[in-house]
Amino acid sequence: MTPLAGGDGEPKDNADAVVPRYTSVRARAYWDQLEPTVNEAVTLAARTLGRPARSLYPPAAAFALWAWQTRGVPAQTKSMFRRRLVEEFVHLGMPDFSRSSRATYRSALLAIADAVTPAYEKTLPIPRSEPTAPYTQPEVAALRSWALRQGRPSRRRDAVTLLALGLGAGLATRELLSVRGTDFEWRDGGLHVAVWESRPRLVPVLPGWTAPLVAAFESVDRDRWLFRPGRQGVRGAQVTDFLHRGQQTDLDVRPARMRTTWLLTHLTAGTAPRELLQIAGLENLAALDRIAGFLPASAEFTL
Repeated sequence: MTPLAGGDGEPKDNADAVVPRYTSVRARAYWDQLEPTVNEAVTLAARTLGRPARSLYPPAAAFALWAWQTRGVPAQTKSMFRRRLVEEFVHLGMPDFSRSSRATYRSALLAIADAVTPAYEKTLPIPRSEPTAPYTQPEVAALRSWALRQGRPSRRRDAVTLLALGLGAGLATRELLSVRGTDFEWRDGGLHVAVWESRPRLVPVLPGWTAPLVAAFESVDRDRWLFRPGRQGVRGAQVTDFLHRGQQTDLDVRPARMRTTWLLTHLTAGTAPRELLQIAGLENLAALDRIAGFLPASAEFTL
């Protein structure tokens, strides 16, 4: 189904379609990846609940973008539309929404989650989803090229900083948004970044990303944010906003994939699992076990 040029809240009706055709403005750059999942969830929920599909598309699209880009959840209906994740989105992913709008979205999304989850699964634990795939070396090279092609110098600096914090230090979205120019120090011959958000720790920066970060924190006042220094606070959607305001790209620019790539780089290089847990802010080896599935056959890895 080819989406028509609609906007958030304005799906286009089509008499031959099962549900109205819809394109999310906010998720437009990633709509090819997210559209099948959103369409499936909305279609099933509309039929089950007897509600018009047009009322379900805006919350479903906004939630799917957040879950896929910020939390790294696979774009699969039953993996994504879960009550626990909906509650997390409402409390953490909608800072700019009014209280009434959050309540409206929460009601719609919980209804969708209940509709797409079979009754026999509702009391079972959430199944283990597939880990977010890391970038390949050609994809990392393409991301570097994308960052350097940004139009304004400030956008080039922020794009490179985003990659350096994600691929060079493995920071999650809110962690990289919280880094200031004062959070860097040299130790044991290498650059380290202090993380204060949720999982405090000191993270060594991979050597290939040291120079971009040095250039970044030397170019701003030390007490300002490193990524997009003009921000007034930290919101999970600020990475998405930055990507939408620039040149449209087919590249999948996601901190979740950057973090997976960083973890895989350490595992491939032989970083001890216990040490990697500490610098990554992870609690158990199961997380690394999932990433280890991407190791090349020749690599040695023992938990």
